[in-house]
Amino acid sequence: MKLSAEILARFESQVQEAGLLISGDKLILGISGGADSTALLYLFSRLRYSYHLSLLAVHINHQLRGENSLADEDYVKKLCIRFNIPLIIRCIELEPGGDLENRARILRFEIFESVRQAYKFDKIALGHHRWDQAETMLLNLIRGTGLSGLSGIKARQDNLIHPLLAFTPDELKELLKAQNIPWREDESNLQNLFTRNRLRNELIPLVEQTYNPQFKEKLAESAGIFYEADLYIRERSLRRYKRLLLDASKERIYLNLEDLLKAPNIEQYYILRQAYQALCGVEQDFMRHSFSEIKGILQAEGSKYISLPRGIIVKKQYQELVFSKVPSDIQSETSEIYALEAERSRVVYMDYRFSFKYLKVLPENFRELAPYTVFLDADKLSGSLAIRSRLAGDRFIPLGMSNLKKLKDFFIDEKVPKYDRDLIPIFVDNEKLVWICGQRLDDRLKIDEHSNRYLMISAEPLYQKPKRAASRIKRGINEFDEL
Repeated sequence: MKLSAEILARFESQVQEAGLLISGDKLILGISGGADSTALLYLFSRLRYSYHLSLLAVHINHQLRGENSLADEDYVKKLCIRFNIPLIIRCIELEPGGDLENRARILRFEIFESVRQAYKFDKIALGHHRWDQAETMLLNLIRGTGLSGLSGIKARQDNLIHPLLAFTPDELKELLKAQNIPWREDESNLQNLFTRNRLRNELIPLVEQTYNPQFKEKLAESAGIFYEADLYIRERSLRRYKRLLLDASKERIYLNLEDLLKAPNIEQYYILRQAYQALCGVEQDFMRHSFSEIKGILQAEGSKYISLPRGIIVKKQYQELVFSKVPSDIQSETSEIYALEAERSRVVYMDYRFSFKYLKVLPENFRELAPYTVFLDADKLSGSLAIRSRLAGDRFIPLGMSNLKKLKDFFIDEKVPKYDRDLIPIFVDNEKLVWICGQRLDDRLKIDEHSNRYLMISAEPLYQKPKRAASRIKRGINEFDEL
């Protein structure tokens, strides 16, 4: 019992020092039935009253080991009954083929996260121990990784916590023996079908026998050092990221290119990864080659763009670097047309909410209203209105001019970034372009002394960009004085 009390005290200390819990937390516990996850369940069952925790165990049956998989599931049921912890069981089927281990891992995390969201829990706790940390660090080193990969498994990352990283598997098994708690052994861990198993069963024992019997311990210690270095650079880079951030929304991130290039190379990597994560929610898919590709467009002349995983586009335009969720296969040759019904007063298209109102009298301040509001002569419209994106060959007569101008040339003159042009809604009637949203009205729709019926169109961006300090640079040149 002395061993149990010692480990429980270390466990609580680890939880407090790493800031893994707050009183009242609701935790999902990933329970496989192995010694590590069984110890995790036992230790949290001891902490739940002092921390006022709500616990929910989740067991995933991969159905890969026949009767043994069913036996694991049955054991976990009995274990949760013993400790009075509710249990959810999910059965999954994996297609045979390569990368089975990684595909299973990804699916497990998806299930844990879906349960967490469905039941409105706070965190997911998993039972990875100190030697898992060592194996992960070595595996990442062999595959090729940066500081983040060499720091191995994080004690906490977003909603995921790993409270057992300070314990070896032998310590956890001794704890279970002292409490007379059995566990399940997964015989597949002894089979060298997966890379991690080969590291555990072949490479690490070879290095321990030949070079250093403390090899796993040194790996785990090194992971901790790399974590501290990664955290230091991450925090430093985040401060710089906030300074050079020009605009941010759910769809786009704008960075000051000149200030970015002044940062050390390692900080540039962290800054760019932060922008990527801000849009897609994860940083794991931002690799070193992603950084190299972005550096390539920074060194090239003119506006350039590249595509990254998860549908993220990175564009260099003028003095900005823009991360966007816009699909990389935008084609200006085709455009979905949204026909507007005469009785509709509101409609959502692209990233805007449009409202329409017919007037007999203009507001006194109509020339001073918001830039995304336009007034036009309703009687000069030909047929019904529609909204679309640009098409090759589009022409219109910009307000204040007398001749047709290619829309492409207009965008160039107005310094509208090349890859933003497909994102601008264009109003058309049966004969002509009516309004280039946020840019210019067609001169043929302008209000004059003969006008007596007016149409007001207002555009409200769905994703409002936060206001920033006065140091923000002006992006491009937009003229909003349609009338």
